[in-house]
Parts: sequence; structure tokens; C-alpha cells
Amino acid sequence: MESTGTNKKDPTVGRYVETAIQIAPGVQGPREIEFDWIPADAVTVSLKLEYSEALSRYMCTEFRAHRPPDAPEGKGYITSETLRETTLATWIATWIATALNAGEPVIWAIPNPDNVEPWGLTPPKGLNKEGPTDRALQWTAHLYRCALAVGLNPASQLEKRLKLSHSTAARWIRLARQKDYLGPSEGPGRAVA
Repeated sequence: MESTGTNKKDPTVGRYVETAIQIAPGVQGPREIEFDWIPADAVTVSLKLEYSEALSRYMCTEFRAHRPPDAPEGKGYITSETLRETTLATWIATWIATALNAGEPVIWAIPNPDNVEPWGLTPPKGLNKEGPTDRALQWTAHLYRCALAVGLNPASQLEKRLKLSHSTAARWIRLARQKDYLGPSEGPGRAVA
């Protein structure tokens, strides 16, 4: 089954192929996502993403850029400068943010009848006040994986979701790695789940 959603305020049109897979405990998403990003007077970008269980994130498997047929004269041409203006990660993150703002979740939480933790997308209130306990570090790893899966910056998402300072989020990520809740980093700026 495929559902299509549009947001009249944004130049994005998204289509979900609804074969749900588990991204993290209590968090599901579609195995594949296809979408067109259509900024005003610019190149139209079509992407196909598939969730890679080996990499624990959505990866681009198809990319297409084309000039819209109704582009004004002198606009919408595909040049190397146009393609260098933004990164593939930016296109993916922009679409995800637009879909979330349109009320169309890219990933979603499922019910938690057994009160398992960590679970879903919403951490318990006051978790940041516990300090780096095992519970807090497990949530750190969980939220990190969820952010990484959809192309968002995991550290920034932890700062936002857990209301942590940048240095505290970085420390909690390091401690979660030391406790083996997260795999080792592949170097600065190279996030891995």
C-alpha cells in the first residue's frame, strides 16, 4: 500500500512505501521512501531512500535532478554549481523536516504495553536530571540511533531532545560508547550506531 502526502506550504511532495521495519526499539519506519523536492525556480530533485539494516540508516539508492518544465527562462538548469550548492544529506534532512512539519512522520513510535525502556521517540521527563546513569546512557544511544537513521545530526538531536548542553551531549555519547550501548566512532564527524 502506498500513501501520498503533500504540504501546500512547502515545495515538497512525499510518497511512502509502507513496508514497516524496526529502526530502534519501539520505532518503525518504511523500508523505502521516494520523494521529489521542488524548490521554487530551481532544479527538481527526486530521491529514493532505502533503510539499510547494516548501516542503521536510510541511504540514497536513486538520485535524479531535472529542470522543471515550467521553470522560468534562465532558471532551473542543472550545472555543477547547482549540484554543489547543497549536499545529499541536506536534501534528505530538508525533506524529513518538511514531512515532520506537514504532520507526516518519517518514523513513528509504536505502543509500549510492557513499559520497556528505551522505547519510542519520547524520552522520560527529567531524564537529563539523572545524570549519566545507565538508563540515561541507554536512552542516549537509542535517540542517537533514531536521529542517525533519518539523517539528522545525532548530537544536536540529543541536545534538543534531552535538553543537554553541547558538551554534556558529547560526554554522554562518549560514555554510551564506553558502556557498549553505541558502537565505536569512525572519527570526528563520522557518526555510527
